[in-house]
Amino acid sequence: MTQNIKKLLLLLVTSFGFCQKNATSFFQKKDLMQIGVYYYPEQWPKEQWNRDLANIKKLGFEFTHYAEFSWTFLEPEEGKYDFKWLDEAIEIAEKNGLKIILCTPTPAPPAWMGEKYPEIYLVDEKGIRREHGNRANQSVTNEKYWSFVEKIVTELGKRYGKRNSIIGWQIDNEPGAALDFSPSAKQAFQKWLKQKYTSIDNLNKEWIGSFWSTKYSNFEQIVLPNTSLYEEDKLSPHAVLDFKRFTADAQASFLNRQADILRKYINPAQWITTNYTNVVYNADPRRTTSVDFPTFTMYPVSGRNPLGGQTFRMGSAYRITEANDYYRPINGVTGVMELQPGQVNWASINPQLLPGTVHMWLMHNFGGGSSLACTYRYRHPLGSSEMYHDGIVGTDGITLSQGGKEFIQAIEEMKILRKEYDSKSTLPETLAKKKTAFLWNHENLWDLENQKQTEAWFTWRHRSNYTAAVKSMITPMDFISEKDDFSKYPFMIAPAYQLVDQNLINKWRKYIEDGGHLILSARSGHKDKNGHFFETKWAAPLMQLVGADLEFFDMLVADVNGTVQANGKNYTWNSWADVLTPHQETEVLATYNDQFYKGKAAAVTRKIGKGSITYIGVDSSDGSLEKDIVRQIYKRAGVTIDDLPKGVIIEWRDGFFVGVNYTNETISLPIPSTGKILVGKNPLAPAETVIWKIAK
Repeated sequence: MTQNIKKLLLLLVTSFGFCQKNATSFFQKKDLMQIGVYYYPEQWPKEQWNRDLANIKKLGFEFTHYAEFSWTFLEPEEGKYDFKWLDEAIEIAEKNGLKIILCTPTPAPPAWMGEKYPEIYLVDEKGIRREHGNRANQSVTNEKYWSFVEKIVTELGKRYGKRNSIIGWQIDNEPGAALDFSPSAKQAFQKWLKQKYTSIDNLNKEWIGSFWSTKYSNFEQIVLPNTSLYEEDKLSPHAVLDFKRFTADAQASFLNRQADILRKYINPAQWITTNYTNVVYNADPRRTTSVDFPTFTMYPVSGRNPLGGQTFRMGSAYRITEANDYYRPINGVTGVMELQPGQVNWASINPQLLPGTVHMWLMHNFGGGSSLACTYRYRHPLGSSEMYHDGIVGTDGITLSQGGKEFIQAIEEMKILRKEYDSKSTLPETLAKKKTAFLWNHENLWDLENQKQTEAWFTWRHRSNYTAAVKSMITPMDFISEKDDFSKYPFMIAPAYQLVDQNLINKWRKYIEDGGHLILSARSGHKDKNGHFFETKWAAPLMQLVGADLEFFDMLVADVNGTVQANGKNYTWNSWADVLTPHQETEVLATYNDQFYKGKAAAVTRKIGKGSITYIGVDSSDGSLEKDIVRQIYKRAGVTIDDLPKGVIIEWRDGFFVGVNYTNETISLPIPSTGKILVGKNPLAPAETVIWKIAK
């Protein structure tokens, strides 16, 4: 084989990602969930490092986490690197038997960089350039900034890529793909559009350039679509959607390029990840293809009171559920990289947590399939912008906080669970028969939120109503994409799936004909993939599959609620209602009970082949209509359904059932007589956890 052919093969392997290991191979199943903690050696006196890291090990943590915001210490002057302090911190961790996650420091460029090259900063929608003094202030499309990123990542990879104590790398921190209106972003957007559309005529056609004289003569005329500049009149939604796509692609490219650099130097046993927020908006994790798997950050308590009473001290039951079920299926592995350790500083209201809550969150993440759980941070800061943010130990650097005590409790219980692990355990048949796919595409989210039509519409809440319905039945769930295999899932829910094409509709039809049960919700199928209405009756391509006509849709003002009737019950709604006319073979499940369309269909279902399709056209006020209809469809399909209270979750993972309680009441869980309780007890008090396995 010639040298040139070898180089070509290597290029192809790298291009298609074959050099990446299967993500599940990085973690031994018998370890279940590894637990670690952030430590910032650069923020503490060097004489305290030994004490702190020894105590981290003594408490039972398995790994620590370094360097994500330390660029100014790693490169104090342009081109002059200082790794001595990090070498020493790594050596102390190694001496104490701790593994390490090492980070690229890219979310916090040093002052000298911005002083000399101010173009590296992003510009917000008001035209204000970010400055030094905070994080995530960089323009990921700026090539000068990238040149510094490339150098620092290369230096880190070369220096630490073969270090056995380093188990993995975190790229950047909470990459949120902030909208950037800098000159760099403008040029990059124009280039992105040119590559997508190839000609300006194609772009004008898709952006409807005939409207308001918005036609362009060349790509260089195109400016970044800034929605904040307009109040009454709106920008082209097609331009806005493309800007969202571009922004997500730019963020993904920034992360992928870092991962590709590291891959040249690191040990194959070291994994690469990045930590998104649990409900990431502008960034799209599925576009970041060069990491081995995604992780997420999780801060459930943020000043809201999901179920009233004291639930503001625990947060929503569905945030951890949705994060695990969203991130885990992407590459088969996920973990919580930042888990709230206690009281925080950044929410609108920052209450104390109900005792037991941090432990419950940890075990909820375990039940949801997390392979690692890490908390931000070990020491409570003594100053700066996060000085009210709890750590594992308090302001004296020694005394365990309440959250610290609960982390230690979880660490000890993980030892018990590891002893009980059975490598031969398989998903129980009763759960496998109702395994559910949530079809999700961030482009639907962007388009929905750009053209809400009513201030009452909230896509995340709408999605969570269906999550709650599914989880009330003790149902395993995966978020999947249109490219994934639908046939693995007996049930599929596609909430507010607004952007469709004929390929997706055909794939849905085959899924249903082969025995799948598809549930669609309000606003589904209204537009094509570029956000245009079809030149047909409303949503006709999809409605032909649904077996109904969409007559029109309605939304109500803030002080008016409509009602819907189903199975002898009344439900209220305010934000969105699709008004349907069923075809002859289609069954009506719910009807409107007032307004000028009283008696019209609000939800319908019909059988096709071996399966069924259901369309729920209403976004109800509390999700109760959606829950009842979803449960009805599962029951008709002949699967076993439970009825957990809202805020109670039961997950299955590796032979273990994990129950958590986010409500105000003590709840008795349906644990069978053959269930062997390993952690906690039943009935289950608020903010508590119970874990059991079925005795053989």
